[in-house]
Order: sequence, then C-alpha cells, then structure tokens
Amino acid sequence: MSVVINTNIAATIAANNLADANQLLQRSLNRLSSGSKVVNASDDAGGLAVAMKLSAASNRSGEVSNNISNTNSLLQTQDGALSTAGDILDRISELKTLNADPTKNTSDQANYQDEFAQLQDELVAIGGAQFNGINLFGTSSLSVATAEDGSGIVTVPAANLLQSGPGFATMTSDFSDLSQFTTLEQNCGTVSASGNVATLNGGSSNAVAGLLTTANFTTPFDLDFDVRLSGDTSGLVGLAFGNGGNLVSLDSGVISDTAWHSVHVVVDGSGSVHSYLDGSATPFNQSSVPTAAAYVGVGAVGDETGVELRNFSVTSTSTGITGGDLATVAAAGSLGSLSLASITDAIQNVATERAKNGASQSELSFASQLLTINQTNLESATSRITDVDVAAESSVLARANILVQASTAMLSQANQAPQMVLKLISG
Repeated sequence: MSVVINTNIAATIAANNLADANQLLQRSLNRLSSGSKVVNASDDAGGLAVAMKLSAASNRSGEVSNNISNTNSLLQTQDGALSTAGDILDRISELKTLNADPTKNTSDQANYQDEFAQLQDELVAIGGAQFNGINLFGTSSLSVATAEDGSGIVTVPAANLLQSGPGFATMTSDFSDLSQFTTLEQNCGTVSASGNVATLNGGSSNAVAGLLTTANFTTPFDLDFDVRLSGDTSGLVGLAFGNGGNLVSLDSGVISDTAWHSVHVVVDGSGSVHSYLDGSATPFNQSSVPTAAAYVGVGAVGDETGVELRNFSVTSTSTGITGGDLATVAAAGSLGSLSLASITDAIQNVATERAKNGASQSELSFASQLLTINQTNLESATSRITDVDVAAESSVLARANILVQASTAMLSQANQAPQMVLKLISG
C-alpha cells in the first residue's frame, strides 16, 4: 500500500463511520427521550399515516363512549321521573279508595280532592321535565351512535308520557307542500299553490274550493293564517272544524279590501272559538266547536274567487297527558268521576315505559362495552407503530454509544498515521 500525504483514506472511512454511528445514537436518544418510535415522518412514513388514522378513530371512539354515557344519564333521569309518576298514581289509587269510604263526610272528601288536584299538577309537571334542555317525554326517539365510524346506531324509543298538545303534533305549513292537506274542488272550485301562497277559487254559486288538514286535531289549540281577498268579495270564506260547519265567516263583512290580513283563532278545551283579525284584542267572531275535531279547513264557498292564504299553522295551547289511561287520570275533574280501572291501567302504562327505559339502558351498556374493547384494540395497534420499545432501544443506544466511541478513537489513530511520512523524509 502506498504511503501518501494528501489523501488519508483511513481517516475518511473512520469519519464516515463516526457520522453513521453518531446519527444512530441521536435517533436512539430522540426515541428514548420522546417515548415515540416515529419522531420524524422519515422514520416510518407509511406507519405514520396508518397510526394517524388509527389514533383519530380511537379518539372518536372515546367521544362516542361519552355520548353513550350521557344518553344513559338521560335515561336514568327519565326512569327516576317515571318512578315518581308511578308513586303518584299509587297514591291516587289510595285516595280513590279512601274517597269511596261511606264513613267519610263531605269535608273529608274535599281534602282528598285537594290532594288529588295537586298530584294531577305534579303528573303534568313530570311530563314536561327536561334533561339539559331535552324533553324527557314526547313523541321523538333518540338516535345514539355506537361506533366511531357512524355505522352503529341505537334508537331509544320515545317515552310518550306527555307531549306537546293532546293527541297531535304541531303543524306548520307555508303551502310549498300541500301533502298536509286534502284538496276540495267541487263544482268548478279550484285550488292551486305557488311558493308560500295557496289560491282558492269558487267561481260559481255551488262551488267549493278548500284545504282540509290531513292531520287530526283535538282541542285546545291556536290556528293562525294570513288571508287576502283578491277577487270577488261577495261570496263566503269559511273556517271549518271537524264536522264541516263554517264556523268563522271571513266574507266582505269582515274583510272589505284586498290587502293581506292576519287571522288568529283560539279554540279552547270547552269547545269555544274566538277569532281575531289583525292583532285586535276583540274577537270578530265567537262560535262553538266539537271538543274533538277531525280536521281544520279553510275554504272559498260560492262565487268567491281569488282567495289567497299563507302562513297556515296549528299549534298547541296546552299540555295533555297521553299514554293510555294516564290521560284520563290527569284530566279527571274529581276522584268520584275517576274509575279505579283507569288508575291501574295508568300504572301499567308507566310500568311499561320503565321496562322500555331499562331495555334501552341495557342495550346502550352493551354497546358501550363493545366500544371500549374496540377502542383498546385501536390504541394497541397504534402503540405498536408509534411507541418505542424501551428495552430494545436501550440496546441500540448502548451499541451506538460504543460505535461512536470506537469511531472517534479510530479517527484519531487514522489522523496520526501520516506522521510516519516525516520520519521517512527526515531520515
């Protein structure tokens, strides 16, 4: 081998080895200090991509688990309310029995009646209970996700103890969709809709053009709509309830121009109807209506043409108990008018709702259990990609340390080797 001065191959090789060993040492130090196997994306590009997806799925699983726990809390609150409702009904059944005692005088029975009335109020109050602004009772079910990817859904059925309005849901229509109405077109009468306006045309003495709600309604409720008579005002525009009678007249005696007018109709639980025009506090019409109406309708009768309607809505003005005989118990005027069978049936209804509640809690608990298992496995898979094996990495660190020290020593020796040339030259 030649002895040269300008090029020290041994030192170059030793320096390269030192650089490699030092890089290995730095990588090992970074991994052990961070606890992560993938400190930089270049450490494991593909693994990093997989780990990010697995980590995100694991995080979502944790939040879904929290949502399930929150729903279980709602159900537990609901069950507590149902339990209290059952206790109230139990007490009402005792009051019913005590009230039937022939040895009780009128004053005693009045005391029982006072307590009964208070318990009825509490039943209604329970029916309106909420959890974080969500109604505990009503007609809407809850859909709860049980998988992080949205593939699993548990439907919690509605507990129909109390709903907004006795027997019907609030209806609102702007006539852009006439599916909520039955169209009446008799003897040349026509009905059409454009946007949020419906147009009714009679057009002859025997014609009827009208819209009847397909939903059934029971009192009490409010009815609101806007009306305009853009054509002949000599005919009759009527508002019908259930039995088909035109109970509220909106002919030229009430509206004498073609401007839009707001109509507000109050139908109370006793069957009275009060109709108001353009926000007036004085009703322009007072009528009566059956306490249970099949439909609500607005129509143009006879020669009336160009009747336009918009913003038609029916809304509840009271709360009513539903769910079998629970309605009878809450609405009974007195203990004497209430049958014991209605009370026991109401207790059965509450018991059934509690059973449904318990079944939903059980289903959600098992769903949560599976979700926890899946989350654990996702975390385990992520860990295998990203978490450093301290035992194995410690061995790598020791090896890298030795290599750095050895490379440093050999580089020093290699740098001293050319000095032998001086001896050759000076000798």
